[in-house]
Amino acid sequence: MDETLTPGARRAMERAGARARSRGAETVGPDDLLAALVDEPESRAAELVAEFGLDPQGVREALGVPRLVPDEGDGYDLLDEAAAAPAAPAPEPSRTVRAAVGEARTRARASGWSAGVGTEHLLAGLLVEAASALEPLRGAGLDLDGLRDALTRAEVDVEPLPPLEGPPLDLSDSTRTVDLARVLDASANRAREGLRVVEDYARFVLDDPGLTRRLKEARHRLADALRGFDPDLLLAARDTREDVGTHIMTHSEQVRENPRAVLAANFKRTGEALRSLEEYGKLVDVWLAGRFEVLRYDVYTLEKLVMTAVVAYRSLADCRLMVLVGGLPTLGDLTWIVGEALAGGADAIQLREKGVPDRELLTRAREVRILTAQARARFVMNDRPDLARLAGADAVHLGQEDVAVRDARRIVGPNVVIGVSTHDRAQLDAAVLGGAGYLGVGPVFPSATKDFAEPELAGLAYVRDAVEATNLPWFAIGGVGEANVDRVLEAGATRIAVSSAVVRADRPRVAAARLRAALDGVDSETG
Repeated sequence: MDETLTPGARRAMERAGARARSRGAETVGPDDLLAALVDEPESRAAELVAEFGLDPQGVREALGVPRLVPDEGDGYDLLDEAAAAPAAPAPEPSRTVRAAVGEARTRARASGWSAGVGTEHLLAGLLVEAASALEPLRGAGLDLDGLRDALTRAEVDVEPLPPLEGPPLDLSDSTRTVDLARVLDASANRAREGLRVVEDYARFVLDDPGLTRRLKEARHRLADALRGFDPDLLLAARDTREDVGTHIMTHSEQVRENPRAVLAANFKRTGEALRSLEEYGKLVDVWLAGRFEVLRYDVYTLEKLVMTAVVAYRSLADCRLMVLVGGLPTLGDLTWIVGEALAGGADAIQLREKGVPDRELLTRAREVRILTAQARARFVMNDRPDLARLAGADAVHLGQEDVAVRDARRIVGPNVVIGVSTHDRAQLDAAVLGGAGYLGVGPVFPSATKDFAEPELAGLAYVRDAVEATNLPWFAIGGVGEANVDRVLEAGATRIAVSSAVVRADRPRVAAARLRAALDGVDSETG
């Protein structure tokens, strides 16, 4: 079980698994988790749900589920006419539940991980990731909108700061108190300003909802932590006109070569300011200083995510049609298909071969590299960061079972873009946090090149979810072709990755051109 969960949240997850198991379900659904949360005695989640209109019994009746309580052993029994849960392993969480748990971790981390992921965080994750599944509760009398608003307020998401003992900044004399207040005030201002500068870039230049949300949360967490100081004392101690530092300027401070330099400077400024708040904050309250420490480490991660996004946008901003090639009998067949796809408008070729000896695969990769370079297109190597480096690929694409992004980065170096296949929101968030430069989003439809069971299809719902989650370059993939590309574009995708739609077409060049025309039609309409 996840050690980041509080004991109550851990029991709720176990109870949710028992519910799913008792009804013979293959996965733990959002109904299972919600019922388990309100069944947890004196849990914060149950208190919040009751506060906004429904007691645990009302939730169970609205969802049509019985109650579970601990049995004499290590499992749970149904307080209903249904049979007790059999002694079998609990099913795995569904995609929606995994995404809800991921959202819960994000919210818990925003509060500094002070007590772990609690039941209230899991409830908030369900409201974000399983909103439609919880709609029956509205008809039963639950104020869903009020509950959602309450869970986004700082007093729910962020553990309140404990009162300080004695006067804030209580040092040995007033002079030292004012001096320390000046340090804290200046550092607070630098941290706020730096975060705002990078948030504006993520919001207005990268147009990325996920990065903007993370940066905004960091800014609000900073504001929450700064409330531990006396704002009147900090403001009274401010003396900008007599600050000797305002008159000392270096050449590097006055010059910014490009937006990336602006971002780098302001991330560094934020990190330095947080370190100053942390160190001098120890003179006030060690616990409060720890919050600045946690935030500083999170800002380091945000710096990596934003800078990775900048490189990815520069590398793939105009890349719309990726064609996956492989499984062709000869090198001549491969080069012909690649040439036709490029002539039809493909601006990225991904080489995906299975069962080909490494030496032959490297030969094929180098041929594709030559063709894509001549066409000014990108070359992506599937699965193999080692061969991607040897062949001079622009990018390497990793599946969920392949090596992690950080391990691939050690092989390919800093300049190769790394893409990751994702099948649900939790995997997407993990890939972004791991440093992926672009994403595969799918499978959208059944594929002619891969066999997916029906529950494994992400569908158009995941495409719409990806639109809201990130503006990092991502490609809708899985069974996409001329017959259904319009549906994919209507769901919000602007990039697609295809294989059989071009590789197995009677006229690959024409097939690629038609897909490219559909994509360009989206661009022309949106301006």
